[in-house]
Amino acid sequence: MQNTPNPATLARLLGKHTEPLFSPATQVSVEGRSVLVTGAGGSIGSEIVRQVHRLNASQVFLLDHDEGALHALQLELLGHGLLDNDSVVLADIRDEQVLDRLFARIRPDLVFHAAAHKHLPLLERYPAEGIKTNILGTANVVRAAARAGVRVFVNISTDKAAAPTSVLGATKRIAERVTSAWAGDAMRVASVRFGNVLGSRGSFLPTLHWQLSNNLPVTITDPAVTRYFMTIPEAAALVVEAGQMASAGETYVLDMGEPMLIEDVVRRMAAALRTEPEIVYTGLRPGEKLHEELHDGIEMLGTTGHPRISTVTSYGAADRGLLYDVAMLAERLAEHDEDRLRAELRSLLRDAAGVDFPVGAGQPLSTGAR
Repeated sequence: MQNTPNPATLARLLGKHTEPLFSPATQVSVEGRSVLVTGAGGSIGSEIVRQVHRLNASQVFLLDHDEGALHALQLELLGHGLLDNDSVVLADIRDEQVLDRLFARIRPDLVFHAAAHKHLPLLERYPAEGIKTNILGTANVVRAAARAGVRVFVNISTDKAAAPTSVLGATKRIAERVTSAWAGDAMRVASVRFGNVLGSRGSFLPTLHWQLSNNLPVTITDPAVTRYFMTIPEAAALVVEAGQMASAGETYVLDMGEPMLIEDVVRRMAAALRTEPEIVYTGLRPGEKLHEELHDGIEMLGTTGHPRISTVTSYGAADRGLLYDVAMLAERLAEHDEDRLRAELRSLLRDAAGVDFPVGAGQPLSTGAR
C-alpha cells in the first residue's frame, strides 16, 4: 500500500506519546541478558527488539517465519547481513521440535512472545489457523522456554481477549491461560493486553490514509464504533516494563487513554490531508464489537507500581489440566470441521475463564475497514 503515513505523524494527529521511558529496574532486568523475541519481524516484535537492543541486552535473538522482515531488521540494527551470526532465526512457532532444539541451544534469559495471527475477519473465516498459531504455537513456545530454563516469559495479548466474541479474541484469551499455566518458581510469566497500535501493517489507519489519499470512499463499520490506540514505541516499552514485574502468570493491561470514535479519527486525517471524506457504513462484521473492553465482568482490575500498567485478576487459577485440553484441541484440527473447532473454543473458554462467551459462528468476509 503506497503513501503509508509516518507513525510519528499519526501519533501527533491523535495526540499520542511516542518516546519510551524505562524505569531503572527495567534497565537492570534487561542489561547483560540474552533476549528472544518471537514475531520479531512484526510491528510490535521489531520495536521490542530495538528497545532491548538499546537497553544493552547481551544478545537479541530474532525469530520469525518472514525472512524478508528478519533481514530488514538485522540490517537496520547491525548494518550488515544475515549469515555472520546466529541471532536471526527463521522458524515457525507451530514446529515444536524446532523450538525445543533452538531453546536448548541458545537458552535465553528473557522471552517476549509477539508472534500471532491478529486479523479478526480472516480468523473468523479460518479458525484452524488461529488455533494453530495463537494457541498451539504459544503452547509450543512457553513449553520450550520452561524446558530451557528461561527466567521471564511475556506473552503479547490483545484487548480482544476481554469478553471475547471472535475467534481472535478466544484464541488470545486461551493463550493467556496457557501462559499462566506455566507459572512457577523457575520461570516468571505474564501476558500483556493492549489495543490497536498506530501504523502497524494491515491495520485501520494505513488503510484509511490510503483511501483518503486516493479519493476513495472510507469504510467504517458503524457511526458509533470506538477503538483504543497507542503508538508502537510506547506499547513496546510498556511490554518490556511489564516483563520485569512478571511473576505468577498475571495478565497486565496497558493504559491507552480514552477510546476514540473512529469517525472522529477519519475526519482528523481528512482535515490533515485537506480532503472531504465520503464515509460508507458497512455494519459490524462477525466477531466484532462496537466498543472494545480492557477486562470483562468476571475479571477484577488492580494496580501495579507503574501508573500505566494495571493487572486483571481472572477466574480461578490456570493449571496443567488446561494444557491437556489444548493438546486434545490439536487432534480436532485433523477433522477439518470448523463448527466443531468453534464449539471446542467455547468449551475451552468456559473451562479457562469460567463463563460462556459468544464466539462467532463464522460468516463470509465483508470488505469494510473498521
